[in-house]
Amino acid sequence: MNRFWLALGMAGFLLGGFIGGWLTARFYGGQLENMRLEQARCSDAGKALESQLALQNAQVAALEQAARQRSDAAERALAQAREQAQSHEAAASRLLLERSEGEECAVVRQLIDRELLP
Repeated sequence: MNRFWLALGMAGFLLGGFIGGWLTARFYGGQLENMRLEQARCSDAGKALESQLALQNAQVAALEQAARQRSDAAERALAQAREQAQSHEAAASRLLLERSEGEECAVVRQLIDRELLP
């Protein structure tokens, strides 16, 4: 008879465990499903943010490259302008050093025309 009660107790214990597991699964099942959906949404949002970040990094790199190119072009233009200014300044100095006779406006007009027309 001892074995009977032991077997009955074990069967009751197992049945209670199964019923408890089933009730727990039903109780927390909805919450677990909501958590899975939330995790999927967060994962998708994280991937979207990563792709946007990669796109922004590529755009920033392109903007930096364009800025470097503009800076280089501006430096070249500035150097060219300085060279032209030096040549113009030398021409103006040469014009001022030349001695001329007559009315000043007419002389200046002739000097400028002579300098501008080869």
